[in-house]
Amino acid sequence: MAAPIIQTDEWNPNNYDLIIDVRSPCEFEEDHIPGAKNMPVLFDNERIIIGKIYKQKSKFLARKKGAVIAARNISYHIERELNGKDQHFRPLIHCWRGGQRSRAFAQVCSEIGWRTFVLTGGYKTYRRAVLEGLDDISKRLKFIVIAGRTGSAKTKILSELSSEGAQVL
Repeated sequence: MAAPIIQTDEWNPNNYDLIIDVRSPCEFEEDHIPGAKNMPVLFDNERIIIGKIYKQKSKFLARKKGAVIAARNISYHIERELNGKDQHFRPLIHCWRGGQRSRAFAQVCSEIGWRTFVLTGGYKTYRRAVLEGLDDISKRLKFIVIAGRTGSAKTKILSELSSEGAQVL
C-alpha cells in the first residue's frame, strides 16, 4: 500500500532521513539546501533535450519523452542510492518549483511505502525564505568596520579580537 506524500514548507534536515534534490547536476552545483543529496530526475543534457522538444515540437511529446527518461533515472537512484533504506525511510524531495520532477520521484517513493515529503514551492521557495531571513538578521547585527592604510596593524587587531572570542569577518 502506498504511503502518503506530504506537502511541507519545512526543510530542516533534522526532520528527514535525507533531503533529495532532484534538479539537474548543474542546478544543484549552483546552490542547494545544505546536506541535500543530488539525485537528478533529468541530467543536464536530458533537460536540454526535453526543453527543446517542449519549445519546438509540443508539450505533450516533451512530457512523454521526459517520463521515459525520468522513470529510468528514478529507478537508477532507487537501485543504487536508496536500495539499503528500510520501510521507515522519510525523505524530503524537491525540485526547482515543487512540480513534475519532485512529484514523479515522490510518487515512486510513496508506492514503495516510504512516508515521503515534498517541499512546497521547491528550491525556489527555500531560496526566497533564506534571502528574507538574511534581510531580517542583518537588521539585528552590528557591524564595526576597521579601516586604515597598509601596515597600520589591521590584521593584528582582527587577530586579537578573534582570540578574545569576537566574530571577525
